[in-house]
Amino acid sequence: MIGLHPRNCSLMLSRCGKDVLPVCGFASTPDSSMPVAGGGKHRKPQEKGSDHTGMLIDPQEVKCDCVGPPDRQSNLRMTKFYIPPDETPLERRHREERFKTQEWNHRFWADHNTKFKKMKEEFIRVRLKEKYGENTEDQKTLSADEMSEFYKKFLDDHHLVHGQYNREWYKKNVNNLLIATRVWFQQRGNTRR
Repeated sequence: MIGLHPRNCSLMLSRCGKDVLPVCGFASTPDSSMPVAGGGKHRKPQEKGSDHTGMLIDPQEVKCDCVGPPDRQSNLRMTKFYIPPDETPLERRHREERFKTQEWNHRFWADHNTKFKKMKEEFIRVRLKEKYGENTEDQKTLSADEMSEFYKKFLDDHHLVHGQYNREWYKKNVNNLLIATRVWFQQRGNTRR
């Protein structure tokens, strides 16, 4: 990440609670024993009474990428990418490619999960009707063994789709890693001058 300071991420973490988390590596969660920026020291656990989830975040104070809560459809945590004021064209390209990959991934899983939920509800409805006839008000669920038939069929039917998704996911991530490597070399070269 570019132009990040431990002060900014600590401020962000103290204000965002569990809904939005910085991902720059300068701050760790209060309960974690991971090292914090600036040395191998460990953060002391926060008192149990303090809760910062109700505080509002000023977007002008955030100086790193932030991860939001899970999306209701895709179940993915969307990242809000920080745009530094001195962003180079290569850094902008890296940010934009990461954003495109995130959007592509979000659309795929939102569609996939919607289809899965619809097919699962239909399977349950049909099986309950077969098992209990028209009187299905008392029974709303199936056993784990009965549901395993649905899960296997769903995975078998979507095997090709998942294979295509995995191939495309790997391509996009390799591309993002190559651009990130170029950004790293560019930043390293700028700091040596």
